[in-house]
Amino acid sequence: MKLRLAYTIFFGLMLLIISLGNKNGRASTPPGQGNTGAPGDAALPNGTPILCSSCHTPSNITANMSIKVLDSLGNEVTQYLPGKQYTARVAINAVMGNPQRYGFQMIALKDAGNTDLKGFSDMNPNNYKLATVNATNRTYAEHDNSSTSNTFDVKWTAPAAGTGSVTFYAAGNAVNNNSQSTGDGATSTNLKLTEGSLSSTQNPDAERIGLQIWPNPFSSVANLSVVLPRAGEYRVAAHDLSGRLVWESSQNLPAGENRLEIATANWAPGVHFIGLYSNEISANIKVVKF
Repeated sequence: MKLRLAYTIFFGLMLLIISLGNKNGRASTPPGQGNTGAPGDAALPNGTPILCSSCHTPSNITANMSIKVLDSLGNEVTQYLPGKQYTARVAINAVMGNPQRYGFQMIALKDAGNTDLKGFSDMNPNNYKLATVNATNRTYAEHDNSSTSNTFDVKWTAPAAGTGSVTFYAAGNAVNNNSQSTGDGATSTNLKLTEGSLSSTQNPDAERIGLQIWPNPFSSVANLSVVLPRAGEYRVAAHDLSGRLVWESSQNLPAGENRLEIATANWAPGVHFIGLYSNEISANIKVVKF
């Protein structure tokens, strides 16, 4: 009788842990686990990935999910520009049933070697958080408590130039909110992005707004000239050839022609990309510092 009671208590606690882990996110619940289906995430001895569906049993709720990466204008992209900021949007959609809450977990890996890029940022307030699994040193974006929204917009900064293709892996739940792992709909998906180029020849915005940098090459000072379609706040930034941010400044600029002087004496010599960015513009030019 005592042995049976011990087993009952043990399995009851395990069920509670699983339920709480799903509610708060599997990576952030000790000991932490990645369940996106990505290479190197949790798996059975035979190599089968351990996904949300491994714990959440099938029911009258079925769901599918999608990942879209959006630029600052809300346009979906299939290539990333090194160092640029994007929104990785995860959507979990009910195919059948009436889910009450939603949850997800996502990671972005460099395809060469399946290494974690750690490009997510937690921009509060939102319905997600970041959590690192100590055993693998991988950082995931996942739901912050169960969400009434089926959409999660995660801020992502693209990696440095030369990284190559990147794949986002995500798993999600559409749940009935009964505080258990029964009767829920689980799903998973992935999305690959290839690396784009920061070259101005592939940047029509630079030509459209007449972006010019002189002299080029430069030493201690670079001058920027641009013709803006409207007044507003613009971000002027410089990245080196690896995509690392070298310098940035926020400027409230009027419509029409604008000229800025940029102090560059402290920049390392080499190739850089100086650009001007807003919700409508993403323009840059390749320059050389000597």
